[in-house]
Amino acid sequence: MKLRVLDVTGDDLPLIEQWLQTDRVRQYRGDPGENIRQLHSAPGTGHWRAIIEAEGRKVGLVLWQHPTRQELDVAGLTDIPESVIDIDIMIGEQESVGRGVGSATLRLVAENALADPAVPFVIGCARNDNLASLRAFAKAGFRRDREFDDVPYGRHVLMACHRKETQEA
Repeated sequence: MKLRVLDVTGDDLPLIEQWLQTDRVRQYRGDPGENIRQLHSAPGTGHWRAIIEAEGRKVGLVLWQHPTRQELDVAGLTDIPESVIDIDIMIGEQESVGRGVGSATLRLVAENALADPAVPFVIGCARNDNLASLRAFAKAGFRRDREFDDVPYGRHVLMACHRKETQEA
């Protein structure tokens, strides 16, 4: 599969807004209003966003960031360092769901993040009933770490991906 992640531009916002309005995406992301407001503001320091392009077609959005200490603490993840990268993904195009796009994108972003020795591991989370997202994380090499309350969104599963240890011959 030919996969790329491209910087989000203003031209991408109408398509992302369209994805956020679909029932399938709203089911897990809730009211799109806050997501749309965030997309219209520039990402802060330590925050990145990209369009997922598969086979030459824009099919989703991936976000990754260094979470703040406050965000981690509110979720009860007090043992997770702020130097981790937290990845969030949305496959907007229905026909791209279940085709490996999500897991391939998660793997690509995780590998790039883990190339930085300051990043101890990468995390992602999904609602515990979002089986497609949990499967994508697992297929990308993430392992179930624990369940937690993602206030105000409810119970989520924290998935973690650690740097592969190099073995000396």
